[in-house]
Amino acid sequence: MASMKRFVHFVLFCGLVLSATAQAQDVEPKYKNADTNNAVIRGRVTLPSGFAAEGYARITLKTQQSILSTIYTNNSGEFQLRNLSEGIYYVEAEMPRSNFETVTRRVELGRGLMVDLVMELKEKKDAILNPIGKVVSAAELRQAVPSAAKKQYELGLKFVSKGNYQQAAAHFQEALTIYPEYLAARNDLGAQYLKLKRLDEAQEHFEIVLRADPKNFNAKFNMGLVQVERRNYTEALVLLNQAVVIDSSRPVTRLWIGIAKLEMGDLETAESELTRALIMGGEECVAAHYHLARIYMTRGDLTEATRSVRSYIQLAPRGEFITEAKELARQIDTVKR
Repeated sequence: MASMKRFVHFVLFCGLVLSATAQAQDVEPKYKNADTNNAVIRGRVTLPSGFAAEGYARITLKTQQSILSTIYTNNSGEFQLRNLSEGIYYVEAEMPRSNFETVTRRVELGRGLMVDLVMELKEKKDAILNPIGKVVSAAELRQAVPSAAKKQYELGLKFVSKGNYQQAAAHFQEALTIYPEYLAARNDLGAQYLKLKRLDEAQEHFEIVLRADPKNFNAKFNMGLVQVERRNYTEALVLLNQAVVIDSSRPVTRLWIGIAKLEMGDLETAESELTRALIMGGEECVAAHYHLARIYMTRGDLTEATRSVRSYIQLAPRGEFITEAKELARQIDTVKR
């Protein structure tokens, strides 16, 4: 009988110990090992006033390499992205068919952490996109362009698409002969001169456009590129940042800000701007891969340098920097040996 009592006490004691252990695990979850795939990004999309966005905003989760998922906010502008592993992500919020710009935020997630975001939408400026994706200013839209000038301009655009900059310039010049106030033709004529390295002529045309239309994104952006070509990176950054103020939704501006910063030796800012351009612009900013490879090579990160330069060579076999990219790839291989 005594032995039976001792056995019952032992069982009860074990039950109490097990119960206490289970309770301790529930009360003290911080002692559990963190799950590598349970981080969360929680956010809210707001209007410039601070109130929740009306309607459903589209949320896109990306890494530097790819799009991971797309969801929509609830009617209060709230969203959650769950089951994420640690790493660096980019969260993009946009209101399709609205007067607001797309907003992108960089998020660095630790293991098992939750990050809260407030993504404030900003109203678009007075520049809009035409059907082929080119920025058109409100001043350009107000111009009554004669049909003969339009025909010459459209012929010029066809030669631009073929890479024949001389012929394109000739047609843009003809359009200006017919209608000298034609802002789009003058800007595009300057752009052809820029490609042909006729920098003084290019700058002259961009300055004429900006005198007539100070908020013309294309002319301001191209003026920045003229200064990049002249290796005057400080002035280039002033102009490119002014272009961002006119229209912050254009990722190509971020690309060239990143390139200018890289040439000035500011690797941290250059990396941030180039990565942002790549996330926002995709194929439009494929050159960012090459310039990111330059940054990684400078830091001695051969693995990332290899990945980035190979991405550029694969995605842009006829790109502007393809010769330099192939030479960089050869240098990386040499160092690895």
